[in-house]
This record gives sequence, structure tokens and C-alpha cells, in this order.
Amino acid sequence: MRTLTLLLFVSFFSFISCSESVLSDVDISDPGTLKVKVKIQQNEDLDKEIQVFIRDKNNKPVDLLTGQVIVNNTRTRFERAQVNALGTRGYIYVPKSSEQEFEITIFWNSNESFSFDINEDNGFSGFFRNYAYGINNDGNTEFYSKSYNLKPSPFYEDKIDVQIKIPY
Repeated sequence: MRTLTLLLFVSFFSFISCSESVLSDVDISDPGTLKVKVKIQQNEDLDKEIQVFIRDKNNKPVDLLTGQVIVNNTRTRFERAQVNALGTRGYIYVPKSSEQEFEITIFWNSNESFSFDINEDNGFSGFFRNYAYGINNDGNTEFYSKSYNLKPSPFYEDKIDVQIKIPY
């Protein structure tokens, strides 16, 4: 009986912790209520993603009701990330092999937006292109990781968090 109770508790907690924010059900008028994190990810198989995570103050995912996220003129979908992200939900863009710079526009509603660039000028030097050089003597992939903030922005704490994780 204890095991069943514990299993039900864990299942319920998992469901609650993965649920979307109540902000997903309303038209956002104040972008300061949104936390924005951009993850630039590449794995050892050289799969790449630009992951734009929008969260509320409680870190619950926000699926913008009347908004959208555009990366390099492509509207992204709210879905589960696949590269280095354990299925976290956000706006996911899979770059073409030649893309090394990214213009990201976040519409928090149908009329208001903020655009910013991820490129060499603000800390992203590009994706890794040759897997053989990213393997250490033990046969394990070594990763380059970096975190920084883009400021100013209209979002929570006047910033956009950027995290990079790519093999080198």
C-alpha cells in the first residue's frame, strides 16, 4: 500500500511540475512577467538546436497564446527539445548546417515583440563542425559551455539568459 501511495504521489508531482503556466491561457501585456532563456545546443552526433524557453516567475513553461517565436525568419513550434535537454518544452529551431548566426524575435502577443541576435559579436562563435577533434584521449566527447546575459531586454530582470553547450 505504501508503495502504491508513493507511486501516486510521484506521478502527481511529476504531472504538476510539468504543467504549463497559467500565462499560457492569457494574452501577455507585460513582457516583464516572462523569463527568457536561449540554449544553443549541439550533441556528440552533431545534432543542433536553438532552444528558446519562456517561463513564468515559477519557472513553468509558457506557450504564448497569441504570440510566437521566430528564428531566422522561421516560426518555431512549442515542443519538446531533443538535444541535451531531456525533453524540456520550449520553442525549438533546428538550424541548417551553414547557419552560425541567429536573429530571434519573440512576440509576447500579436502586436508587440523584441528582436535580438545570437552571433560572434555577443558571445557565440559558431557550432562545432568536426566531431573527431571533440574527442579526448579517453574516447569521451568534451564540451564547451558558456553562459551569459543579453541586456537590456523587456523581459524579467531586464535580461535574456543565453547558454551554450557544444562539443569542441
